[in-house]
Amino acid sequence: MAKKLTGFWREGGKWHAGNLSSIPEVKNLVERFRAHNEDRSNVVMVRLSDDALARINQLVDSTLVSSRSEGAAVLIGAGIESQKELFARLTAHTDEIHRLKEQLRQVALDALQPDR
Repeated sequence: MAKKLTGFWREGGKWHAGNLSSIPEVKNLVERFRAHNEDRSNVVMVRLSDDALARINQLVDSTLVSSRSEGAAVLIGAGIESQKELFARLTAHTDEIHRLKEQLRQVALDALQPDR
Protein backbone atom coordinates (compact mmCIF):
# COMPACT_ATOMS: atom_id res chain seq x y z
CA MET A 1 0.00 0.00 0.00
CA ALA A 2 1.38 3.41 -0.98
CA LYS A 3 2.07 5.87 1.81
CA LYS A 4 0.03 9.04 1.31
CA LEU A 5 1.99 12.24 1.73
CA THR A 6 0.43 15.42 2.93
CA GLY A 7 1.20 18.94 1.99
CA PHE A 8 0.83 22.28 3.68
CA TRP A 9 -0.22 25.43 1.92
CA ARG A 10 -1.35 28.90 2.75
CA GLU A 11 -4.62 30.18 1.36
CA GLY A 12 -6.71 33.11 2.51
CA GLY A 13 -4.28 33.86 5.34
CA LYS A 14 -4.66 30.37 6.81
CA TRP A 15 -2.43 27.31 6.69
CA HIS A 16 -4.02 24.11 5.42
CA ALA A 17 -2.84 20.51 5.58
CA GLY A 18 -3.95 17.68 3.36
CA ASN A 19 -3.18 15.65 0.30
CA LEU A 20 -0.87 17.30 -2.19
CA SER A 21 -3.64 16.94 -4.77
CA SER A 22 -5.64 19.39 -2.65
CA ILE A 23 -3.14 22.21 -3.19
CA PRO A 24 -4.89 24.50 -5.67
CA GLU A 25 -1.84 25.11 -7.90
CA VAL A 26 -0.95 21.41 -8.02
CA LYS A 27 -4.56 20.40 -8.59
CA ASN A 28 -4.85 22.84 -11.51
CA LEU A 29 -1.63 21.53 -13.07
CA VAL A 30 -2.68 17.88 -12.88
CA GLU A 31 -6.30 18.60 -13.85
CA ARG A 32 -5.06 20.11 -17.11
CA PHE A 33 -3.97 16.68 -18.28
CA ARG A 34 -6.84 14.57 -17.00
CA ALA A 35 -9.26 13.34 -19.65
CA HIS A 36 -12.30 15.44 -18.74
CA ASN A 37 -15.66 14.27 -20.04
CA GLU A 38 -13.91 11.41 -21.75
CA ASP A 39 -14.54 7.77 -21.13
CA ARG A 40 -11.30 6.15 -19.96
CA SER A 41 -12.53 2.65 -20.76
CA ASN A 42 -9.79 1.89 -23.30
CA VAL A 43 -7.16 -0.43 -21.89
CA VAL A 44 -3.60 -0.43 -23.21
CA MET A 45 -1.01 -2.85 -21.93
CA VAL A 46 2.45 -1.32 -21.87
CA ARG A 47 5.86 -2.36 -20.67
CA LEU A 48 7.64 0.40 -18.79
CA SER A 49 11.20 0.96 -17.75
CA ASP A 50 11.97 0.95 -14.04
CA ASP A 51 12.42 4.73 -14.18
CA ALA A 52 9.06 5.33 -15.88
CA LEU A 53 7.28 3.16 -13.33
CA ALA A 54 9.08 4.96 -10.50
CA ARG A 55 7.84 8.30 -11.86
CA ILE A 56 4.27 7.05 -12.02
CA ASN A 57 4.61 5.68 -8.49
CA GLN A 58 5.84 9.11 -7.37
CA LEU A 59 2.62 10.65 -8.68
CA VAL A 60 0.58 8.08 -6.74
CA ASP A 61 2.67 8.33 -3.55
CA SER A 62 2.38 12.11 -3.56
CA THR A 63 -1.42 11.82 -3.97
CA LEU A 64 -1.35 13.84 -7.19
CA VAL A 65 -3.19 10.93 -8.80
CA SER A 66 -5.13 8.11 -7.22
CA SER A 67 -3.74 5.19 -9.23
CA ARG A 68 -1.00 4.09 -11.63
CA SER A 69 -3.61 4.04 -14.37
CA GLU A 70 -4.54 7.65 -13.73
CA GLY A 71 -0.86 8.59 -13.48
CA ALA A 72 -0.11 7.02 -16.85
CA ALA A 73 -3.14 8.73 -18.38
CA VAL A 74 -2.02 12.12 -17.01
CA LEU A 75 1.52 11.65 -18.33
CA ILE A 76 0.26 10.55 -21.75
CA GLY A 77 -2.07 13.56 -21.86
CA ALA A 78 0.83 15.85 -20.98
CA GLY A 79 2.98 14.26 -23.68
CA ILE A 80 0.28 14.65 -26.31
CA GLU A 81 -0.28 18.27 -25.35
CA SER A 82 3.44 19.01 -25.48
CA GLN A 83 3.61 17.57 -29.01
CA LYS A 84 0.56 19.30 -30.54
CA GLU A 85 2.55 20.53 -33.53
CA LEU A 86 3.83 17.02 -34.29
CA PHE A 87 0.32 15.53 -34.14
CA ALA A 88 -1.07 18.31 -36.34
CA ARG A 89 1.56 17.49 -38.96
CA LEU A 90 0.97 13.75 -38.64
CA THR A 91 -2.80 14.12 -39.01
CA ALA A 92 -2.56 15.37 -42.59
CA HIS A 93 -0.37 12.43 -43.56
CA THR A 94 -2.31 9.76 -41.68
CA ASP A 95 -5.57 11.00 -43.23
CA GLU A 96 -3.99 10.56 -46.67
CA ILE A 97 -2.72 7.09 -45.74
CA HIS A 98 -6.22 6.04 -44.63
CA ARG A 99 -7.70 7.37 -47.89
CA LEU A 100 -5.14 5.47 -49.99
CA LYS A 101 -5.69 2.25 -48.01
CA GLU A 102 -9.42 2.51 -48.63
CA GLN A 103 -8.78 2.99 -52.36
CA LEU A 104 -6.46 -0.03 -52.37
CA ARG A 105 -9.06 -2.12 -50.55
CA GLN A 106 -11.68 -1.14 -53.12
CA VAL A 107 -9.34 -2.01 -56.03
CA ALA A 108 -8.70 -5.44 -54.48
CA LEU A 109 -12.43 -6.08 -53.94
CA ASP A 110 -13.22 -5.04 -57.51
CA ALA A 111 -10.48 -7.31 -58.90
CA LEU A 112 -11.67 -10.30 -56.85
CA GLN A 113 -15.31 -10.06 -57.93
CA PRO A 114 -16.29 -12.57 -60.55
CA ASP A 115 -17.09 -11.24 -64.02
CA ARG A 116 -20.78 -10.74 -64.54
